[in-house]
Order: sequence, then structure tokens, then C-alpha cells
Amino acid sequence: MRRILIPSLALCALFSAALSQDTPSDKKADKKSAKKGLPLKPTRKIEFTTNEGTWLSLDVAPDGKTIVFELAGDLYTLPIAGGQANRITSGMPYDTMPVYSPDGTKIAFISDREGSENLWIANADGTSPKPLSKDQQAGYHSPMWTPDGEYVMVSRQNATPGEIWMYHIQGGSGVQVTKSQPPAAPAGGRPGGPPPQQQRAAGAIASKDGKYIYYARRNGNFSYNVTFPLWQIVRRDRQTGDEDVITNAVGSGFKPVLSPDGSKMVFGTRMDTQTGLRIRDLKTGEEKWLKYPITRDDQESAATRDVLPGYAFTPDGKDLIITIGGKIQRVQVATGEAKEIPFEAKVSLDLGPQLKFASRVEEGPMVRARLIQAPAESPDGKHVAFSALTQMYLMDLPGGTPKALGMSGYQPSWSHDGQWIVYSSWSGSGGHIYKMRADGSGSPQQLTTVPAYYRDPVWSPDGKRIVALRSSRQARLEAVNDSGAPIGLDVVWIAAEGGDANLVVPARGVGRPHFTSEADRIFVASNQGLQSFRFDGTDRRTHLKIESKGRADRPAQINDIRMSPDGKHALAKVNNQLWIVTVPVAGGETPTVNIDTPAVPVERLTDLGADDFRWADDGKTITWALGSHYFRQAMSTVTFEEKKPASAESADDKKADAADAAPAPKKQLSQEIDVVLEKPRAKPQG
Repeated sequence: MRRILIPSLALCALFSAALSQDTPSDKKADKKSAKKGLPLKPTRKIEFTTNEGTWLSLDVAPDGKTIVFELAGDLYTLPIAGGQANRITSGMPYDTMPVYSPDGTKIAFISDREGSENLWIANADGTSPKPLSKDQQAGYHSPMWTPDGEYVMVSRQNATPGEIWMYHIQGGSGVQVTKSQPPAAPAGGRPGGPPPQQQRAAGAIASKDGKYIYYARRNGNFSYNVTFPLWQIVRRDRQTGDEDVITNAVGSGFKPVLSPDGSKMVFGTRMDTQTGLRIRDLKTGEEKWLKYPITRDDQESAATRDVLPGYAFTPDGKDLIITIGGKIQRVQVATGEAKEIPFEAKVSLDLGPQLKFASRVEEGPMVRARLIQAPAESPDGKHVAFSALTQMYLMDLPGGTPKALGMSGYQPSWSHDGQWIVYSSWSGSGGHIYKMRADGSGSPQQLTTVPAYYRDPVWSPDGKRIVALRSSRQARLEAVNDSGAPIGLDVVWIAAEGGDANLVVPARGVGRPHFTSEADRIFVASNQGLQSFRFDGTDRRTHLKIESKGRADRPAQINDIRMSPDGKHALAKVNNQLWIVTVPVAGGETPTVNIDTPAVPVERLTDLGADDFRWADDGKTITWALGSHYFRQAMSTVTFEEKKPASAESADDKKADAADAAPAPKKQLSQEIDVVLEKPRAKPQG
């Protein structure tokens, strides 16, 4: 729900106005932050007045006179008796979850005002904002001060599902409190027990005496198909790190809040289909319902803004201030009775350009194919075969007209003498592998004897066999894994003249088979890297592993790898971009190439991406497709540019300067061929 209403993009005016109050070092840091900037500037403004808000997190000042709350990405203060809300942050940043420091002079909050969500602090009136965390790709929620006012605890999500971190207000990179991946517990006292479940931590709060941290913990990975309870409250000893689960609520336990004297804890839970608040006496362990129902919790979702909006006790511990049904309510702790605290907020939101474009639906007599699938270039480079709109086509290069081959088929591959094309078919009753004359003469010949799901057929260099991936018809129709791919794809081969399929190896997630100049070795990409083996499945080798950093510190997705015919280079699709990688041959341990910091020459070939790619012309040409466009680039034009590590001292300045500088146009070395294929438009009758 974040950022749908408010695009989070420009620095607020209050930020620059506050610079005059900062020290010289603060001014320098703020100037650097301002230089980074945010890419969009406000072009529109929305203004309205409201007396309610959705998922409104709030806190109460230590003197009990003021409430601070978030509304539509800005922060507001309000007299605790109600009335006119005063906006204290503005502009395009999305500011949320404000909490007062113990002395009431500052607030901590979450903001994306430098382009990525981070933990910030500011004066209580919103001036002099300062980041405590400086992540580029992370998510934060539920900040809370420690009782001494020196740290702010927060839930941090990056490559992990959620951990508690502490950030000192004077600086530093933060201190990790909880770990999402605890060490595996030995099974029966022996090593090698079952892997532990990931643990998500949210909504930490420290006891006033400084002894404990209370937070909500969820075991297991995120899923919409859940069985309750999901969350429970954990108490962590700040000296020893010992943890105890102190709730056992059937409807989960989450978002703990402690009374000012530390004697009571309020937390959220669910009964039947509605959310409520329970209150527990921490001395006796007795608990009861405080308020039921309240705002619906966010247990089934990823809870990126915690499981409940922020709420707080009044300083005397007699009332709880919380939002219910979009309104701010004052709930008496003794009776559970609620009374609305009325407010009126004048909202004024800066917005970026409206991303709304008129698009007319085509109504012409012809429909153009926007995607060509698995294009394969002939050995002489004069033709390309591909499938589109479920049919097989052949096109002369470089700019011919696609010619229908008259049959339904997919994933064509040429024999090395250029005389034959092999391809796969598919229907609900099963598919087969066929071959046909490249000149279109004669009828296609069915090569397989058993209907199944066949894909990625390819000729061996000697032309005697065809290798493909195969799974059963039923597995293709019914059984899929988490990525939606069919389960049980095996590597098989059949004779070029047809016959029974022979098992080479169980695929175990391998990619498309292909060959180099070695006729007796089949190459595939797998989770272990680029591998090869013989036709009987023996002598399995791993030739290359490729790594790269993906989003949010996760490893990049290596979609496919293909070895060049001479074995000196490999093409790899990494996060849907095509790279060429030099393959080192040193013996011993499998070489691993990180394309971000490569030990051997690497080069990125695409900017927009690639759907499919292959080697052509015995490795002299690289081909790929994107949409309905076919690309060819001579291997001789590939220039490996050396990646130079940036100086740590000037890395931030370089990034800031790069953001302002227009990128130099890159000369296109590949030949781009627009494949124009049109079919009559089907029009409904009646």
C-alpha cells in the first residue's frame, strides 16, 4: 500500500531550511545528501482536508500533551485533546511511523527522502532531519527509542525477512540484535539436523529498566496459505541474549507495547476473524481483553509496515492512544472504553508527473506478432528459423519476409550440415520431436515413439543423435515447482533417424542442452553452474560458475549459460541481460566468475535484455532475440573493457556526480533485424 498514493521522490523544503542551524560537518553531510537528490521533482499538488486516515501509526509525547502521527506520507502533530493537526514534514518523501525520544526533543521515523527507505531522526518539530541508516535497498519499520535515548531500534528487511537492529544517534553502521537464520539444532545430539526455519522479527520495544527487549517473532517463510498462530511475543535479555517466548496466543501475539511503569504489556492478537488487544500483568502473568475488535491486522501479508499500526500509552499509563477504523481513539486501560480524539488535517501533497497515457486499441485488419521464440540461425548465416503464434517460420537474412513452414512447432535447431531442422510439438495429448527438410520439401518426420513433453532439441555435431529435455505429459499438465516449471525434465537422446528415447541423466533443474566441438559431451546449465557429461551420463564436469549481486543483496538470477564451440567463452543470461564471459581453464576447483568484480574478461552485450540467445557460425557470431527483434553481433567486435574499482574515499561523490551527468551514448555493435509477421485479426460475430 505504500507509495501507490504518494510517489516518494523530492527533498522537503524544511530540510534545506534547517541547514542554517546545523554544524559545519552537518552542513557538509546534508549538502552531499542534497546533491544525491531524488530523480523526480514535483509537478502537481493534491490538497484536501480529512478527519481520518488508513493505517495511521502514532506516538504520544513524554509530557502527555501532544500526539505525533503519519498521514499520507507526511508527519503531523496534534494536541492530545484533539483539534487542528499541524504538519511537520512535507514534500515528496514518504515519512512514516514517528516516535518521540524519551526526553521529547526528537522523533525517529522512516523515510525514503534519499531514494531508499531508511531510519531517520529529527527535532520534534520536524526540523534538522538526519539519517541513522544508509541502506540502498532495504526496508525499515517500527522504530523505537531505547530508554537512555542513545539508540533507536528498528526492524530491518534486506536479503533477510526481518531482523532487529540498533542505531546510535551519533552515527555508525548499526548493531544487529536478532538473526533471521538461527544456527541449526542437531537432531538427536548429532550434527546435520533439519535446517532451521527463518525467523522474522518486528516491533521491538525496550523495558524502562533497560533489562529486556520485547518483540514479535514469526517462524517460517512468508506465505498466503497460513495456519495460525504465526507470531508470538519474545522477551530478550539485553545482557545475555537469552530469549523466551512469553505468549502462546492461538491468534498470534504481535506489536507489544509496555506501560510507562513497566508493569503491563499490551499486544495484538486475533480471535475468530477479528483483531483485538490483550493486556497482561507482567508480574502475575494474568491477562484479559482490553479492546475488541480494533483495526484488522496484517498477518497474512508480508507486514512491511508491521502487523499493526503504531500505538502508545499516555505517560500516566491510564490510557492507550490508538487508531481504530481510521479514527484516533483514547482507550481507558481500566475499563476498555474508547473515546474519539477528533482531528482535522489539511493535506497538501506534492506529486510527480502523472503516469497516465492515452493508448488506443489497435483495430486494423492485421495483428502483428510481438514475440519470436527460440530463433535459430542456419550454419551459413542466410536464414533464421523460429516459432511465433504457435507456428514455425523461416526467414531469409538479413531482411526477408517470414515464410510459414505449415506446421505447429517450437524451438527449432539446425543440423550442422544445414540440411535439416529439428523441432518439438505439443498438445494436450502429448508432444513429439520432428525433423524436416530445411528447404521445406517433403513431409516432417516424427522421431519419437512415446508422446511426452519434449523441449530444446539439438543435433549432436556428428549429426547422428538428437538430445532434448523430456518429462511426462501428465507432469507437464499437472506438476509444477515453485517457479512454475514442470517437474521431472530428464536429458534424453534419440537417433537422428528416430526411435526410442534413451535416458542420459535426470535433469535436476538443468537448462538447455548444447554442444561444443566435442561430439561426445553434452553441455547444460544447472544450479551448480555450466556442466557437461557423456551420452551415458558419466564423467560429469562443472566448467564454470557465474555469480552477481542482484536486488536487495540477493544473488542475481543466472537464467542460462552456453559454452562457445571452442570452449573459450560462455554466454550467460544474468537477470535477463546477456553477458559474454571468458572461461578460464586451470584444473582443480571449478572457476567462479563474479561479473561485478571479474577475475577474467567479461562484457555485457545488452541494455534492454534478451529473451533467447545462441552461438552461431561456429562461434564467430552471437545471436539473441528481444520481442520481435533479432540481433546478431560478430565475436570479433566484442571488446572487453576493464572494470576499475572505485576509490572508497570518493565513491559517494562519484555516485552523486553520475546521477547528474547524462550517460554517454553507447555505439551499437550488433545488427538489429525487425521481424515483421502479421496475421488477419479475428473479429467476433454477433
